Order: sequence, then C-alpha cells, then structure tokens
Amino acid sequence: MNDQYRITEPPPRPAAGHFTIMGIALWTGLAAGVVLNTGLQAVGLPLLAVPFGALALACGVVLIVRAVKNRKHRVAGGQR
Repeated sequence: MNDQYRITEPPPRPAAGHFTIMGIALWTGLAAGVVLNTGLQAVGLPLLAVPFGALALACGVVLIVRAVKNRKHRVAGGQR
C-alpha cells in the first residue's frame, strides 16, 4: 500500500542567510570590541581603546534594535 503523504526524504536545510551571517558578524564585533577596549585601557592606552569601545557600542545597539524589530515582527505575524 502506497502512502502518498509520506515524506521519504528530509527537507533540504536552508542556506545561511543574510540574517545569520550578519548576526555572527555583530556578535563577533561586540566581543572583539569589548576585549580590545578593556585590554587597551588596562595597558594604559585610552586613546587607542576609544574606537574599539565605539565599535562594541554600535554592535550592541544594532543587536538590540534587531531583536526588538524581530520580536515585533513575530508577534504581528502571530508566531509567538
């Protein structure tokens, strides 16, 4: 007996999209910015640490904005 609704092969995995790649880049930028900012300030080079602090701050803000925007999109779409 044939079951026409039976799936014989698993569905293909989706490729890494822009959202995933961007998220990885933002988290990496946040971590690197925090580590370099802290390390350079501990060594006594605050002028070199400022750009890395700004990088960490910018990545953190973008991650928060994306999370809030994504949550609003999920709630509006009924996927909670």
